[in-house]
Amino acid sequence: MSGFSQNGAYNQEAFLCLLKSESKRSEHSGRLCQLLLVYWLDVKGRIVQMDSRVAKTLVAAISRNLRDTDYIGWYRDEHIVGAVLTVLVEESMAQVAGHLQKRLVEILQSELRIEKSRRLQVRVCPYHEFKGIELGERPLPVI
Repeated sequence: MSGFSQNGAYNQEAFLCLLKSESKRSEHSGRLCQLLLVYWLDVKGRIVQMDSRVAKTLVAAISRNLRDTDYIGWYRDEHIVGAVLTVLVEESMAQVAGHLQKRLVEILQSELRIEKSRRLQVRVCPYHEFKGIELGERPLPVI
């Protein structure tokens, strides 16, 4: 079975495995990794499923704006696209996160021809924040 979905991203099982592996590697090496999450909310604030055109455009846009060493895949199949941003130094994490969030929102709004909206969520968080989200201690953030 392939680890890729139809849009060229890792499927959820493969992506979560890579995320776990990279987080362990980062902890052992003293380096940090971050998790990029992109998703849409409906008017009630619930995460909605992405259609195939949106998913394909989203994965392509993220791929063009990340390094070859970063992993892109489904954090939650057909609902949340994620990317593991590898080997970041602590001092640059906030700067990288802010710059990447802003750039991806602009690209996605342009390429998907969507209006500026709070419904598009682009979140970059350090792994320790991800652990709380994954364990259900915190909901996915709305920005």
